[in-house]
Amino acid sequence: MCSATRWLTKAALISLALCPFLPVQTTLGEDIPRQTQLNEAIQLRGQGRYAEEEKAHLLALAEAEKYAPEGPRAALGLNNLAALYHTTGRLSEAEPLYQRALVIWESLSERLEVATLLSNLARLRLDQEKYEEAERLSNRALAISQTFGPTHPGVANSLNNLADVRGIQGRGLEAEALYRQALTILKEAFGPEHPEVAYSLSRLARLCLRQAHSAEAEALHRRAIAILEKTPGNKDSTLANSLNDLAKQVADQGRNTEAEALYRQAQTIWEGILGSEHSNVALCLTNRAGLHRKQARFADAEPLYQRALAIWEKTQGSEHLNVSNGLTNLAQLYVEQGRYPEVEPLLQRALSIQRRKVGPEDSEFAATLNALATLRGVQGRYKEAEPLFRRGLAIRKKVSGPEHRSVAAIMNNLAEICRLSGRLAEAETLNRQVVVILEKTLGPEHPDVAMALNNLAALYQDQQRFSEAEPLYRRALGIEQRTFGQNHPGVATMSNNLGSLYRYQKKYDRAEALLLQALNIQETLLGREHPVVADVLYNLAKLHFLERRYAEAESLFRRSLGITEKSLGPNHPDLARTLRAYALLLRKSKRKSEASAMNARVQEILARNPAVRAAHQTVDVRDLDRNRKAWTE
Repeated sequence: MCSATRWLTKAALISLALCPFLPVQTTLGEDIPRQTQLNEAIQLRGQGRYAEEEKAHLLALAEAEKYAPEGPRAALGLNNLAALYHTTGRLSEAEPLYQRALVIWESLSERLEVATLLSNLARLRLDQEKYEEAERLSNRALAISQTFGPTHPGVANSLNNLADVRGIQGRGLEAEALYRQALTILKEAFGPEHPEVAYSLSRLARLCLRQAHSAEAEALHRRAIAILEKTPGNKDSTLANSLNDLAKQVADQGRNTEAEALYRQAQTIWEGILGSEHSNVALCLTNRAGLHRKQARFADAEPLYQRALAIWEKTQGSEHLNVSNGLTNLAQLYVEQGRYPEVEPLLQRALSIQRRKVGPEDSEFAATLNALATLRGVQGRYKEAEPLFRRGLAIRKKVSGPEHRSVAAIMNNLAEICRLSGRLAEAETLNRQVVVILEKTLGPEHPDVAMALNNLAALYQDQQRFSEAEPLYRRALGIEQRTFGQNHPGVATMSNNLGSLYRYQKKYDRAEALLLQALNIQETLLGREHPVVADVLYNLAKLHFLERRYAEAESLFRRSLGITEKSLGPNHPDLARTLRAYALLLRKSKRKSEASAMNARVQEILARNPAVRAAHQTVDVRDLDRNRKAWTE
């Protein structure tokens, strides 16, 4: 029994990108006292003293409305107060203030101020996930700004907002052109060391990373951070954002210690300027949790995911997309811990939110479908899993194109379902496509490539193509060891699988060493009752059976059965496979009545799983583990 294939689940969410802080313009002063008052308010914001800033803006607005409730000072006060509320996540309070200010400026025919308000409203619509309206407002602001010249800073602001919309819509090339145009304008207007330039560099860096231009993305992030560290104050929020984005990138490259330090630095800044319950703090917590999860530090990850989810529910409401992301993240962590009964309610709630917020053709919805289908696969409900995988794959291809890593993730899982259903040729075609896509998009040394190689090797092992399987397993194990070191669940999975192959090849000493290594890692990191521990126990039991060490084999079979039944239920196909192997041992030990009872139970389980029965009617008992560990998208 080899834990050959790792299911690919979402992740994203696992690493959510922070929305950049608002490029709201609040410097439309009309006299020196008013400008001084405004500068003091901006200074308060830079120090994170939001309550004091709010009082200052409210006082200024009250004075302006006494003087002229429909005048420019009142409009400026409304905009500045709205910008504060927007910055601190109080979107519903910001919107009517922006709208009131816009009406005043339009009545005064102040075109530049109208463009500013339109840009701020567009940014608000982006944060409210109202993308069509954000695009409309940005286009209107751009048209007005361009009347002041093609290199006016207001043009850059509108271009950046439009680029954000294009990026969200998956129109990466259009977004990149807009970001670069905005960056050129800002450099000319303010110089290359200005914080606004750093802000634009960070946005372009995020897009480059999504386009798999990793080296350029890192260089852009580091340039932005260097600029912002020289100019602390009201751009601290952008610095935190850039640190978070760089942390995500280096984490993806396996530079975990560096990533943890960057995440903590970003979180400290956000908590200092926004408080400990802001949505941006929740995103930092989520990203730190994802890093811990990748390192199998599940006990460290869970409270961070839970705290992030609680923040989102409190500050953004129970129907926000961030809540659905938080639910999916927590669900995937529970899958990796074998806590399957806790998973489905979380995923169903996430799907319900996404269906209402973005519709059933969105990439987020596809990713959660993949997670739910993965759960069905782990539960042995293959007929239910396959249509979910196929639906998610179709959505992902439509949204991201046929060679995106997320497409490869779902394709991997569909291949596993095909394999479990005995459609080996279809499974091989899919597995080969996964390897090609991931090597192209991530490079040959990425851990996801190791998993793809492992899965293809498992398929070859099922077909007794051992000479083709071994080099793939060895390469996959090497990648995991170089990436994570010796003490990681991925290393244990590969060691278990290579050990299983050596058992087939009758290389018993080498098999036992690898299997014992895998067992030690899994029990230490995941606990003695985790489902993947049952996989390794099965392989060790089978090895001892072949070596005629029957007493040791029976003890291991019993323990494997207990874990499998407890974690997967009494009717899971994996339980049937272990029972069948154990029955053979009992028959060898002249305990025929016990063996017959076990075989009868095997037939009952297979009767409930006809696809598995048809696929494995003549399976050798040396074969077979179909329990798979979760992989991240």
